[in-house]
Amino acid sequence: MRRVGALGYKIRLIHNGIHKRMEAKRSANGDNLTGMQRWLIGYLNDHEDEDIYQKDIEAAFSVSRATASNMLSVMERNGLLERVSVEKDARLKKLMLTDKAKNMLHAADLHVAETENLLMQGFTKAEVAQLMGYLDRILQNLGTEDFDSLAEERPND
Repeated sequence: MRRVGALGYKIRLIHNGIHKRMEAKRSANGDNLTGMQRWLIGYLNDHEDEDIYQKDIEAAFSVSRATASNMLSVMERNGLLERVSVEKDARLKKLMLTDKAKNMLHAADLHVAETENLLMQGFTKAEVAQLMGYLDRILQNLGTEDFDSLAEERPND
């Protein structure tokens, strides 16, 4: 099979293009957030009325425990989040955004929205819905654990 025509290859090219664009925006604005940190801050902000723990991040972003731990530790060192003990179980630490992270959220949201608009340029709403359905099916085929919660958070416009 030729790699150029392979679905996985095209998805990888799309991923790389999105990553490069987000990193260019980050550099231009002088913030030190990686794309993943932006997504994580957005996720925590969207779920601020819930207790979110590291295991929730692992499931929501399909990352290993080590990856999540490292990412959260870096964000904690950079003053973007705090791990707060909960009364019911001292071993559990819920994740809470700091004011610094909340202040950075607006600019990050603008960058994500710009990128989403670019990605969907030239597509009708029906085509976007169809594409999202296909991508959801691919995620299911790959066994993404927390697929349903990710699909619910996707914007419907």
